[in-house]
Amino acid sequence: MSLLWLNGTLTDKADARVSPFDHGLLYGDGVWEPLRLFGGKPFRADHHLKVLFTVAGAIGIEVPLSRDELLRAIDATAEANGRTEGYVRVIVTRGPGTIGPDPRKIEPQVVVIAEEYQPFPHELIGHGLHAVVSPLKLDPENPAHRFRTLNQLHIVRAKQHALGSGCLEALLRTHDDRLVGTTEGFLFAVRDGAVVVAGGQPEDATGFAVAALAGEAGTVVAEYSLKLPDLLGAEEVFIAGTACGVIGIVRIDGANIGNGTEGPVTRDLRAGYRHLTRGEPK
Repeated sequence: MSLLWLNGTLTDKADARVSPFDHGLLYGDGVWEPLRLFGGKPFRADHHLKVLFTVAGAIGIEVPLSRDELLRAIDATAEANGRTEGYVRVIVTRGPGTIGPDPRKIEPQVVVIAEEYQPFPHELIGHGLHAVVSPLKLDPENPAHRFRTLNQLHIVRAKQHALGSGCLEALLRTHDDRLVGTTEGFLFAVRDGAVVVAGGQPEDATGFAVAALAGEAGTVVAEYSLKLPDLLGAEEVFIAGTACGVIGIVRIDGANIGNGTEGPVTRDLRAGYRHLTRGEPK
């Protein structure tokens, strides 16, 4: 039996019910934030929940719980499922209302899920991913593209494009072809020995933690806009994701990055991230 936390009650996921009039279902009107459990504790929970509250506020949803209450809900859900490792998703919907888009007098709903989720086969870690650039062009001013809202159709379509191309990952781009992340993680490149954060990505606690690790190791860290030629000319490309950890992208649209294998910066940062989260030796 797998339990989730629904508005204060631990419920078997087979019995959990969301109203068909919830605006999260009708309009994709809601927000979510992923977290990762290590040793029974959610990693960088304060940062993740800060992002959740910020995004909810940006689209006018008042989260009905405090950060401490959400943390207790996360702990309770993980404990009820016997999970000390795994993936957690916190979801806040606008709530059930009328069939129209009027958001007034609606009470937000909160769901916490603790499941196992690893987007890439374990055997690819150390070998790297093949990826494609999504044909969709995102609008940075569109809240659905800027934030983790419940309208993630651009992510789903990008993933479909990747799978149809024989890949597991797709890079997301804007209307002016700036690359602003991937379907599963925060995008980085290694250029001239520096770790470059692709500018314009949604705030990501895991990505920020990995960038900080690079800086602490003495590597120059910069943030600026990247386009496809910048990645194709990079020494390395990698992503850092709450679900996937740190993994390299070794081919994009059929072209190798560097020599087509994961590079030393990617490997070192993965080791550093595992040391930070699990205490594994570097």
